[in-house]
Amino acid sequence: METLNMIKSRRAIRKYSGQITDEQLKKILMAANAAPVSLGSYDEYRLTVIQDPKVLAQIGGTYDAPTFIVVSAQNPGNSQYVSAGAIVHNMELAAQDQGLGSNYNMGSMRSVPTEVLPNGFSAVFGLTVGQTTEKFTPREIPMDRIKTNIVK
Repeated sequence: METLNMIKSRRAIRKYSGQITDEQLKKILMAANAAPVSLGSYDEYRLTVIQDPKVLAQIGGTYDAPTFIVVSAQNPGNSQYVSAGAIVHNMELAAQDQGLGSNYNMGSMRSVPTEVLPNGFSAVFGLTVGQTTEKFTPREIPMDRIKTNIVK
């Protein structure tokens, strides 16, 4: 999918029709690893892929997604939250490029069971992912949606 059309087609998916394949997951995780992180400190982050229905049932606000990918960080502060956002955004674009549904998720971080996260890491940002029957079609984006100042 051409990048700008993909961006104009992006939408939050909250209804999933099935599990993703291992190959689709691999591409999503590759996109996560390609994301920029503050000061190149990749060792400060971990990805936890949750597909176990029993664990998913413990996490609120995941819209019954078959896969939930959690980005966690050590001692998260502002730069870790920004970097986690970049990681999740890359994963979301990789999911959409494969025709998968996904949705950004920060609201569920408190309900992620700590025992599924690596020791010393806290859940920062997540992405729900799954097959979807939704169609991604480009839409017109108003250029004044976000008011802009241009200083020349």
